[in-house]
Amino acid sequence: MKKRLVSKGITMITSGMLVLSLAACSSAKTVDTKESASPSPTAATAQNTAEPKKAPVKIKYATYRVGTHVSAAAEKKILDEFKKKYNGEIDLQVEEIPGDQAYVDKIKVLAASSDLPDVVEGKNGLNDLLIKGNLATPLNEYLEADTSWKDEVGSDAIKSNSRDGKVWSIANGAQLIGYFYNKELFDKAGVKPAATWDEFIANLDKIKTTTGVAPMAMMTGENAWTTNLLLGAIVGTSGDAGNKFMNTPFPKSFEAPEFIEGLKKIQTILQKYTTKDALGAGYANAANNFLQGKAAIIANGPWMISDFSDKTKALEGFDSKVGVAMYPNSGMFSSFEVGYMLTAKNKETKDAAIKLLKFLTNAHAQQINLELSSTMPLTANVKPSDEFKQKNPLFMASVELGGQAKSKFANLDSINFANVTDAWKTFYPELNFNKATAEEIAKKLSAIAEKNK
Repeated sequence: MKKRLVSKGITMITSGMLVLSLAACSSAKTVDTKESASPSPTAATAQNTAEPKKAPVKIKYATYRVGTHVSAAAEKKILDEFKKKYNGEIDLQVEEIPGDQAYVDKIKVLAASSDLPDVVEGKNGLNDLLIKGNLATPLNEYLEADTSWKDEVGSDAIKSNSRDGKVWSIANGAQLIGYFYNKELFDKAGVKPAATWDEFIANLDKIKTTTGVAPMAMMTGENAWTTNLLLGAIVGTSGDAGNKFMNTPFPKSFEAPEFIEGLKKIQTILQKYTTKDALGAGYANAANNFLQGKAAIIANGPWMISDFSDKTKALEGFDSKVGVAMYPNSGMFSSFEVGYMLTAKNKETKDAAIKLLKFLTNAHAQQINLELSSTMPLTANVKPSDEFKQKNPLFMASVELGGQAKSKFANLDSINFANVTDAWKTFYPELNFNKATAEEIAKKLSAIAEKNK
């Protein structure tokens, strides 16, 4: 889910040579060894004023983009280039934390003990948590001091991660999200991407009865990502009120008719049209079900495209079977990643950490993330190469759909408080097993959101 001039590091050269002053002597005199061993005034001055080489500034950074993560290759390339450029100046210490939710959980623990890495990604409510805990530094002055970087990020991305005039994080990519579907299974069921939500539900029923395959790849564990994308799309395309809800940060009431209706549709889909392991499952489970042909649809973004041709993850030739569609009622998620926050404490560490934050988000990083992980860049100034376009027709199709979509909205992860994001894994099972109605779940979500001051 995001390429670089390498400058030479400054090397201080200290001469260990001493210039000795030797007196001319006659054959009858001996040399005064004490005097001859003393350095000249010039050499002594150079020796006294030479400064020792400054040790590199150590900064800490944690990442979940490792191993089989779709952005692992892009992340490695960016970090390797950073280390090369700032070799001798900055000692970047990277902690690898496999799994998005494991990363979020670890950062929460470190925030509680005020022992955060120096740059933190504010995903899944961490942004709000760190701001309220006074653990992050606004980025306004750094943006104003580096107008080139500011232009590369773009005003829209800056605005999206600002509160009350303060810029708290910088995105490394944009989100343009529809859903992917298995064309082979759609053909077998005799369906095509639905124009309305009633048609969408009807398609799910046809897929289930004619193919024997689960229609939806969903998960309710972690942050319930794929399930919440579907819920957000239902709400965001329901009309003006629902669209406004999905474009308003930090809602404290979820008891709107549009949201309750969305929960009811999700309840039906969980109970009838998804895989048996969806309840409590993480993203990896949902992704695997789609990639292995065990589910016909998954709601997810373009960063997943590279998985479709990965033989270690997907069925042979799976990439040729995948199509992309906008949501019913002509809707797509269109927003920016929450991005990176500056959490270093002292000036020296902040000065080094901001260089890393810039490196993760500048135009070069965006180009790497685009080419290696199909992440949408922040501005139109970063463009896909012709080679990339030819190799990634699904990505280009997503871009085209984004231009056609009539309803656009943010995702629930980006607009919700952290404690609301944490609640989904508890509430979706309740909804599925009829232990709570959609109205009751909405009321519970409001009660949790109200706890935020």
